[in-house]
Amino acid sequence: MREKRQTRPKEDLSWSEVGEMAYGYLRIPLALIIVEALYWWATDPAASFEAYQTALAWMWVGLSNIIWPGSAELVFHGPSQAWTGVNLYDSAFQGGMERMYVSDECAGMHEIVFLGVLMLLTPGVNSRTRCRSILGMVLLVQLLNFVRLMVLFPIATNGSVEEMFAFHEFILSQGFLAILVLIWLAWYIILDRKGLIDRKAKPSLSDLPDLKQLRLKDSLSRLSIVVLVLSAILAVWATHEAAIDDHNMELKAAAQDCHYDTDEKLWKPEFCTDDKMMWEDVWGRAVRGWLFAGLFSTLAIVTFEPKGTQEEE
Repeated sequence: MREKRQTRPKEDLSWSEVGEMAYGYLRIPLALIIVEALYWWATDPAASFEAYQTALAWMWVGLSNIIWPGSAELVFHGPSQAWTGVNLYDSAFQGGMERMYVSDECAGMHEIVFLGVLMLLTPGVNSRTRCRSILGMVLLVQLLNFVRLMVLFPIATNGSVEEMFAFHEFILSQGFLAILVLIWLAWYIILDRKGLIDRKAKPSLSDLPDLKQLRLKDSLSRLSIVVLVLSAILAVWATHEAAIDDHNMELKAAAQDCHYDTDEKLWKPEFCTDDKMMWEDVWGRAVRGWLFAGLFSTLAIVTFEPKGTQEEE
C-alpha cells in the first residue's frame, strides 16, 4: 500500500533555514535601501549640512588661492541661503568666471553613510576594530572628496568647462560608488589577512534584538554624554532657525502671505515663491533637526539587555 503521509527528504530546507539564508544574503542590500531612503529624506531641504558645506567651501577657496592665486572666491549662495558659493576665475571661462557651489551631495556625507553601513554589517569584526576602521574611512572619504573639488579648476583651465562638469557628474553618479566598493573590499581583505575576521561568525535572525530587551542604561558612558550634548545643540539650532532667527522670520511672514491667484493665474505678491521655497527649506531642516536630536538622545540613553540575562532571570 502507498503511504498516505510522505516524509520530507533530509536535504530539503525548512522555512526557518530559508529565513536564515535570506537574512544572511539580503540584510546588507535591504539595509542600504532603507538607509538610502532615509538619507534622501533627511537631505531634501537645501544646505542640510550647512555648517560643514560652508567650511568645505572656505577650505576649497583658501587652498585654491594658495595654489592658483586669484582663482576662487567664496560667495553667498542665494538658493540655499548659505555661504557655500564658489566663483572660479580664469580667462578661459566665458565672462572670466564660472559659478559653483558646495551642495549637500558634494559634502561627502552620502559616501560616508553608504560605506559606514557596509562596515557596520560586515560580520566577524569586533567592535573596537570596526570603530577604528569607520573613523579612518571617514577621514579617507573626506580627503578623496576634497581632492575631487580641488581638481575641478585645473580640469576646466587645461581642458574645458564641459570636461569639468562631465568629470564632476561621473564621479558623483558612478566613480565614487566604485571607489567605495573597492575600499570596502580592500578593508575586508586586509583584516582577513591579519586574522581580524572571525569566519565562523554568521549573521542570524536570533541575533536581532527584541523589544522586550529594551531598557534604560544604568549609567551613561562618555560617548553617550557627548551624543546627548550634540543632540541638545542640534535641537537648540533647529529651534533658533525656525522660531528666532530674524531673517528666517521674514521669510516665514512672506511665505504666509504668498498665495496663488486663480483668476490671474499668478503667485502674489510678485516673486514671493522664492521666499516660500526658502522658508520651506528652513522649516524642513528644523523639523529634521528636532527628529534626529530626539532619535540620537534615545539611542544614547537606552540599551538592549543581552538575551542570556533574561533567560537566567
